[in-house]
Amino acid sequence: SPHASPHASPHASPHTHASKAEARGLRQQQQARPITQPPPNRRQMSKTTRVVLLGPGLVGRAVCNLLKRSRATHEARHGLKFDVVSLIDSSGYVAASDRLKDEVISSALSWKEEGKKMKDFSTGGTAADMKAALSSVGLDANTCLVDCTGTDATTPFLVQAISNGASVVTANKKPVCCPYQEYEKLMAKPTKIGFESTVGAGTPAIHTLKHIIASGDSVTKIQGALSGTLGYLMTGLQEGKAYSDVVKEAHKLGFTEPDPRDDLGGMDVARKALILSRLWGSNLEITDVKVEPLFPEKFASLDIPDFMSSLTELDAEFSKVSKAGSNGHVLP
Repeated sequence: SPHASPHASPHASPHTHASKAEARGLRQQQQARPITQPPPNRRQMSKTTRVVLLGPGLVGRAVCNLLKRSRATHEARHGLKFDVVSLIDSSGYVAASDRLKDEVISSALSWKEEGKKMKDFSTGGTAADMKAALSSVGLDANTCLVDCTGTDATTPFLVQAISNGASVVTANKKPVCCPYQEYEKLMAKPTKIGFESTVGAGTPAIHTLKHIIASGDSVTKIQGALSGTLGYLMTGLQEGKAYSDVVKEAHKLGFTEPDPRDDLGGMDVARKALILSRLWGSNLEITDVKVEPLFPEKFASLDIPDFMSSLTELDAEFSKVSKAGSNGHVLP
């Protein structure tokens, strides 16, 4: 783990509590107006945000579907409209000047789910790298750039978006773990970037830590199981399943990172630890976090398909976990 190691309870923060009379008044106000009914003049205050999505894969599809399902709620309760204007992958993009129609988004996401590239999308796909795609789409104060990729190549684009006054939301941990000098640029406007889902799957661990620190409490340690993927793996091993089978199953279900070595090598946990420690005030780098991989060094240079096919070589070694468990023991 990083040198920083914060332990604090969310209950440690002081809070101001309303009196019973105030609480009753608040409840009466809430009961008087349905939750989906906007306050007076809310619709005249409606604001449209252009959404540009990097990485229309498994996570990106979920984001688009969520925005679609929540459209009426966002506008009614918050006066906000989120219009997806572009879907971008490493090969190209599809875009619209105002917003992509729902049927085009659904078709494009299905296209990607079939393993096809966005540049070849039958309804308006354009070949371009991310830099050219973003330049074509434009990033301004009315734009939210959403990063659902698994690459650090998006980091300069997120920094540029922040500099342009755009908002950034990222589920991708790698840009938040960039060299500290770039990290400072990324966090130059804290209210313009959201990265809650990078740690704890939006539990919300990051919001809680920010709240504790902002309240003036002293954080001394953070402790937890930072990888659901490794928990899934170890549970499978304890049940007597083969290491290779559990890893392949987790990968197929989307539990692992696109490259499972990010999980098995400990880098996913290391990135989460680094993100938390930087929020806590450290200026650590990813190289300061020490990890021990669950695969031999020779596997590190393989491409993903070769890595996956080589996992059976490790089954015998990891079968010790289930044998130890059956004897009431654990391995160090």
